[in-house]
Amino acid sequence: MTFTTDYLYRGISQTSEQPAIQGSVDYSHEPSGLYLGGWGSNVDFAASSEFDIYGGIAGELANGMRWDVGGVYYIYPGSSAQPEENFVEVYFNTGYTFAYPYQPTLAAGLAYSPDFFGEDGAAVYVYGSVDFSLPHDFGLSFHVGYQDVAGDQTTGPAGFNYSHYSIGLGRQFGQWEVSASWNDAEDDCGGGGICQAVVASISVGF
Repeated sequence: MTFTTDYLYRGISQTSEQPAIQGSVDYSHEPSGLYLGGWGSNVDFAASSEFDIYGGIAGELANGMRWDVGGVYYIYPGSSAQPEENFVEVYFNTGYTFAYPYQPTLAAGLAYSPDFFGEDGAAVYVYGSVDFSLPHDFGLSFHVGYQDVAGDQTTGPAGFNYSHYSIGLGRQFGQWEVSASWNDAEDDCGGGGICQAVVASISVGF
């Protein structure tokens, strides 16, 4: 469970800069690497909630390189918006943790949707990140991503694209985690405050 001061999806506020309560349930089969899960949050547009169903397979190579291949179905219950908001995405992620001081972890990923949110045509998202394990259970993270949408029903044939980044600091307290981050996206994300935010959150796992 997570309480956050703003729900950002790839740098863009989904709650009009208002707080969100989020939760997830996950199951993984360690011998095979298969996993399945569900995640939910409140949002603030035509829909008032979002529910994601995801699944895939993950593993680790002999050299320590991690990989993850899967798909997610984004569902906005009760929304009668047209064009339709629900969409499907497939993804591939990889990462590696170095045995250096502060255990830097490099990660990168690619996601593809044949028909993005709002029936807006094909979309590609790429990202890279680096995380550090600091003393006293602190963690420092840097993330940069790029979203490209071909455009169709919602934004027209021109589509849109933008980049975004975030810098975050968090600390573990047993099963609890407290974090804060600065997030910024280019104006093509839609403009206004939804593209810039300081986000604080507290999470607990069971």
